[in-house]
Formats: sequence, structure tokens, C-alpha cells
Amino acid sequence: MSSKYPTLQIFLHWLSLFFVLITYFSIQAQDLDLTLDWYDLMVNTHYTFGICVWGIIFVRLIVRHLYLKQTPAITPTPPVWQTKLAHYVHLALYLFFILIPIFGALTVLNKGNDLTFANYSIIAGFNPNPETAHTLKEIHETLVNIAMALVVLHAIAALFHHYIVKDNTLLRMIPHKSK
Repeated sequence: MSSKYPTLQIFLHWLSLFFVLITYFSIQAQDLDLTLDWYDLMVNTHYTFGICVWGIIFVRLIVRHLYLKQTPAITPTPPVWQTKLAHYVHLALYLFFILIPIFGALTVLNKGNDLTFANYSIIAGFNPNPETAHTLKEIHETLVNIAMALVVLHAIAALFHHYIVKDNTLLRMIPHKSK
């Protein structure tokens, strides 16, 4: 068995991170309040990459299932509690990155706005319902905050395993070096 995840899983992992970071920082950048064009660009970028996050999570779940028997072992083997905790964090990350775009999309639609992908309308807005939109936005933002904390925890755990425990946890997900 390989000491690394299959190349496709590694690629999808890092592409997911890229999509998440673009989605997160694009909506933060809208607050720079430079111009209306900048605001529109950041909002459209947020919507587009948010939908990409949602889509890639399903692709990752399918690929994860297909390659389940190719999951490389961690050497040396960590304590059972760490393995279980890692499993629950991964499960939570998948769940959050499915739910976050759904609540985001429902927020947009309940504001009466169309949901767009790459600046093209893909779902027409509902009759505006400001109260519902506000509640959905609060849920969306709370889920984002929790998910980003889990992403940071995930990264810290990988670095901890690499530099402190000195096992191969992080190395399993690093792309292969070119020869």
C-alpha cells in the first residue's frame, strides 16, 4: 500500500482548501468598500466559489468512498482517541461544507435576489422575506465560523503530527515530488 493518498484525493483536498479560502476572503474583501464594481465582483466571487465548495464536497465524498481501501496508514499508529477525533472532525467538515452553501443560497434567495454562478442566474429569487433571510444569514455565518475553526484545528493537528509526533499524517496528503 502507498504511503500517500491517491493523487486525485490529494488534488481534491487542496482544491477544496483553495475554494474555501477564495469564498471566505472574497466576502471579507467586500467590506473594503472601494467601489460598487468591487463589491459586486466580491459578492459574485463568493457565490461562485461557494457553489464550487458545495460541489467539490460531493465529489470528494464519492472519491473517498471509491478509494477507501487505499487510505494510507499513519505510521506510527496514533492512539485510538486521536483516530476517532480525526474521524469526527473530518465528518464535521464535510457536513459543514455541505450545509454552509445551502444556507448561503437560501439567504440570497430569501432576500429576493437570484442565485448566480459566474455572474449567471441559476435560480430565481423568492418573494423577499427579510426576517427569514436574516435568520438564514445568521445560521450561515455561525456555521462558517465553526467550520473555519475546524479548518484551523485540522491544520494545527497536521502540523502537530508532523513536527511534534513526527509521524506521516501530513506527508500522506502532500503532493508527490517531481523526479
